[in-house]
Amino acid sequence: MNPQLAPSKGRRELRLPRWAIPIVWATLVLVILVVLPWAVSKLGPRYGWSQALPATWNLTGLIAATIGLMMYVWCLVFHFRSYRDSVRIGFSPPHLVVTGPYRYSRNPMYVAGLFAWIGWTVFYGSPAVFIGLVLLWSLFTFRVIPNEERQLEALFGDEYLEYKKSVPRWIGRI
Repeated sequence: MNPQLAPSKGRRELRLPRWAIPIVWATLVLVILVVLPWAVSKLGPRYGWSQALPATWNLTGLIAATIGLMMYVWCLVFHFRSYRDSVRIGFSPPHLVVTGPYRYSRNPMYVAGLFAWIGWTVFYGSPAVFIGLVLLWSLFTFRVIPNEERQLEALFGDEYLEYKKSVPRWIGRI
């Protein structure tokens, strides 16, 4: 991988070639949405598990975790399609994505991630994973999303404000 530092409005920013983005995202998704819940589940009891095997009801959590991961991949496909030769690394996107899952939620990646964590909570039968889920939801709701919305308003102005009026933050009007 050959990251490049490029000047941007008086400061330097990290840019990655387009081909590297799926590798970076796959690694992040694997760590945050698969490895981290597993590691957190080791911090306390696992209800429904006996002799290192999950009960049948625990297995239903794999359905939700899989759906969450597939939703996340769906989001990434729409981001990747819109990338050019290289991508600026940061929390604010270089362009506004409003198609695909972004027609139903302004934050489908967070919805997908939380859905995966719900699935892992059931699969592991873990109060620790549930606490992690609540902490992530709180962090997203009260810190990350409001900051991103301010940045997007500054970057995209009326285009983002119109999008914000017509598409809910989560799903539906939740």
